[in-house]
Amino acid sequence: MSHPFSALRTLALTSASLLAGCLTIPAQPDMRTTVFETPEYRAQQGLAIVRASALYARGGTGRNVTVALIDSGLNSRLTEFEGRLGDPGFDHVENRPGTLDRVGHGTQMAGILAANKDDQGMHGIAFEARLIPFRFGDDNEPFFFDSEIAQSWQSGFDKGARLFNNSWANAIPATEITEARYNQVMPDSLTAARKLVEDGAVFVFPTGNELKREPLAEPGLPAALPELEKGWIAVVALKNDGSTINGKSNYCGVAAAWCIAVPGGDAGPQAGLLTVGKDGRYVQTAGTSPAAALVSGALAALQSLYPQLNAQQVREHLLATANRTGIYANSEAYGRGLMDLEAASRRAPGPLAD
Repeated sequence: MSHPFSALRTLALTSASLLAGCLTIPAQPDMRTTVFETPEYRAQQGLAIVRASALYARGGTGRNVTVALIDSGLNSRLTEFEGRLGDPGFDHVENRPGTLDRVGHGTQMAGILAANKDDQGMHGIAFEARLIPFRFGDDNEPFFFDSEIAQSWQSGFDKGARLFNNSWANAIPATEITEARYNQVMPDSLTAARKLVEDGAVFVFPTGNELKREPLAEPGLPAALPELEKGWIAVVALKNDGSTINGKSNYCGVAAAWCIAVPGGDAGPQAGLLTVGKDGRYVQTAGTSPAAALVSGALAALQSLYPQLNAQQVREHLLATANRTGIYANSEAYGRGLMDLEAASRRAPGPLAD
């Protein structure tokens, strides 16, 4: 019997009112944004477009925040991840604690998210965050399985993660998803997502790389299941300079209310985002997968600045402070707009001003 969904895909191409009564947070004394705009910072072009240096200058680096990485594993022996593991995680391929990464996708996403700031190559957007990696798939292509996703989400939550990077999605348009259809093949994941969102988790998904006007299943899932929206973010990929959506990214579409835009690179030589490969060499990666990892890391870095907020409050603040000027006013394509970490770190949500 054929699977009701086509194969799950990883999504990278390798080679309003929360602001009412806000508290302004200045940069730390004697700390300028330019201090953080190092060669490492500039090498990862997406950081400048989302104005990450302002967040760093105000103290948001991801310290003491844990992100679960649901992917093809992680080569945690690389120097870029020294000190970055909050827990060894779990390898569902070899059924043991810890992970390796024969595919490379997970390591690349981890680099975008949390590679060390060590004057080598590039650094992750949340370079002091902790990671918990979970591995799926085989040596040829990472496929994802319902029970293993659910187990990883719950395990990550139990180990302290409230942010979950999922750089993959079922290859079916969100507009074709109903609760019954999704529950047919992903019942454990759906049950876990509902529980964990209610408990405060935030799940980040890429919209997909088909150049469609609608996202894939998971990023658009709250359209069918509105109770998930408060713990959900969909991510579209821009070109590295932020000028427009990249050559393959799906639009936000039905996910516009919980969708945000960030650089994800584009196809072609030197057109991707710089990250670290499974063998430790620096490589270019492009697509909505690295864009999702950039957002997951931004949430971690922002949460470290606002420890008074829970993950879902940080999520809403990130969406509420996005740049909606110019092309980013097109919510069908860009959702809530271009992620802006200067704006998000400048003003905390109103309740913190009391």
